[in-house]
Amino acid sequence: MNEKSKKSHSRYRKSPNDFAKTVIVFVVTAIIIIVGAIIAVNKPACNLVHKLEADMPIGIRDIEIDQSQNTLTPIDSESLAFGSHIANITCEKRGIEVPAYYGSNRVSFRYGAGVLNDEKPPFSAGKNTFITGYDETYFMSLKYVQKGDKFVITTSDKTINYKVIDTFIGENNDSAAEKYNDNLILKSIFSDFGENSAKRLYVICEKTSEEVNAK
Repeated sequence: MNEKSKKSHSRYRKSPNDFAKTVIVFVVTAIIIIVGAIIAVNKPACNLVHKLEADMPIGIRDIEIDQSQNTLTPIDSESLAFGSHIANITCEKRGIEVPAYYGSNRVSFRYGAGVLNDEKPPFSAGKNTFITGYDETYFMSLKYVQKGDKFVITTSDKTINYKVIDTFIGENNDSAAEKYNDNLILKSIFSDFGENSAKRLYVICEKTSEEVNAK
């Protein structure tokens, strides 16, 4: 190969830098296309999610909670709405101090614990009141609770004292809880990892006294 041919051949040979530039251009182009596609479908997707959520039962809907609520909402109030701050839960021995919101859904769990809603107001005589929270957040210390520990529930008009009489790990809506009546039942939701994956810790509390709060 003569000198002229060598120069001509080297002119068309791609260097490593040329290959790198080609790859970068390809990657950037792909990113632009993907981001554009995401932006194009994002709004319709969000609208669809909001529409589906609006059709859900309000008890599981991802409602917003007003954390600036300075006073507890009366439990027997006709205006009692999901997300209302209705009680505070305290177990001094285990360092538990948790706000309880009306409605057992993920938003209540995000800001505290959720009180199961049904046909009777919470903490009514002759029925169990279920309060649920996440094991990794507000109910983190619930696993250390033992029989005999004391809980205090403070509502807008009364203070209720409870004593723990039983604890067990079971399934959600476990039939073992059905034998109890007129009790406070605290439920801790375990994470999706570990030996108790997707199970519940039940803490059964019996009322020992009740006091009317001073106005």
